[in-house]
Amino acid sequence: MSESNTSSVIAEDSLPMLPGQRSWGPLALFGNSASAAVATWCFITGGYVGYWLPAGKGAIAITAGTLLGLFIMVLAAVPASTRYGIEAVRSTRPQLGVRGSNVALVLVMLIMAGWNAVLTIFLGRAAASALVTMGFLGEGARGAAETGFGILGCAVVYVLLRRGPDTLRNVGPAIAISVIALSAAIMVILVANVGLDAIFAARPLEPYPSGGLNYALVVELGIAGAIAWWPYVGGLTRFSTSTRKSIVPVVLGLGVTMSLVIIIGLFASLAVPESGGDPTAFLIKIGGPVFGVVALGFIILANVGTTMIGVYVCALALKQVPAVDRRVSWKGSTALSILPVLVILVFFATPFMDNYGTFLAFAGVTLGPVCGIQIADYYFIRRQRLDVRGLFSDKPGGAYWYFGGFNPAGFIGVVVGVAAYLAFLDPVHFIAQAGFEFLTASIPATAAAGIAYWIAMRAIPGLRRHQNEQALRQPA
Repeated sequence: MSESNTSSVIAEDSLPMLPGQRSWGPLALFGNSASAAVATWCFITGGYVGYWLPAGKGAIAITAGTLLGLFIMVLAAVPASTRYGIEAVRSTRPQLGVRGSNVALVLVMLIMAGWNAVLTIFLGRAAASALVTMGFLGEGARGAAETGFGILGCAVVYVLLRRGPDTLRNVGPAIAISVIALSAAIMVILVANVGLDAIFAARPLEPYPSGGLNYALVVELGIAGAIAWWPYVGGLTRFSTSTRKSIVPVVLGLGVTMSLVIIIGLFASLAVPESGGDPTAFLIKIGGPVFGVVALGFIILANVGTTMIGVYVCALALKQVPAVDRRVSWKGSTALSILPVLVILVFFATPFMDNYGTFLAFAGVTLGPVCGIQIADYYFIRRQRLDVRGLFSDKPGGAYWYFGGFNPAGFIGVVVGVAAYLAFLDPVHFIAQAGFEFLTASIPATAAAGIAYWIAMRAIPGLRRHQNEQALRQPA
């Protein structure tokens, strides 16, 4: 078997990728990071920002929040992934235990299904709306077209991924470059027709009386959105040759490009309040089919690119389960990853999209604490060393078996982190509590989880002795 084929097979199953099997340079990693980040969900987020802050302040706040969340997520996900060639779910075994990492698997599956559903639903709605606005479809066909385009998007993703993740390396950068170019075109058209002065003079749609609360909500939105990319980054950076070569492409691909497209959504929501951040219908109205083609091109490429990476990450997470890895092919795990997206798309599209903000907050509530325990474990408990054999041992007595396959310290840390988040922000109704204006919710949740994990690892009988024994077995 050739080296490229061997690398492709390893990239499709639970095995770690060795340094010689990693073929992604900075361009491929940047391209896939940008392809993952830049999608029409950015317009939705920009629409939320427009409720609380004006253009200039909103752009600064959402960029700051995104970079803060990215810093937390990169610390947690990138070093272990690039050094040991593992993906996100496998990387939680030291903190949660062999069996406990299945909780991370369920979490990843839920979040990935949610993100992919957001993308396919938005793809269907935006494409149908564009065709109705341009007169190619009647209003009566809108509902069927929304569902049909969403299903078509899922089918395209399956076809692209069924031959393995090499598609990401080959297609991701091309999609990213096209999407960034189309984003720039949308921004130019929007500013040229509305006027930059008018956009910056527009008032936020529904701000709270407290200016600090408006800032904190936008920053929290950025932090939670960036932390939610934890599964993506864990799955993508395992292809990279080193941590050092991964940081800049990930920051530029996820942080900078995502912030720029969110800002487009912010500008659109202020210029055209009824748009909710999506400039598609507005562009078609002012420019007809020509601008409609630009809008449709962005919608299709951006959403298909991001969904493709999301389905890959989800399929790879499924392959971390030994029974799935042995019995289900890559095509099968890809199909299983798309199935819940189709269920949401066909049966629950409206209620799901009506609760988008709650879904985004759920990602922050859960993944922030996970990042917290990973940071505490990797840097302060393990001193940046993991037992590779232990990561891939499913038998009792392994390095990360702990108590029946579960590490109680990890679950204590996550519970404390979730409680800290809820103490600062109600993620369902977005009701802030005392201190939120100064600390947000994700930052204290991440910190509290990490501290609680460190204390529990030191305090619970057996865990301190266990980690010391594993440290003696680790290579220098």
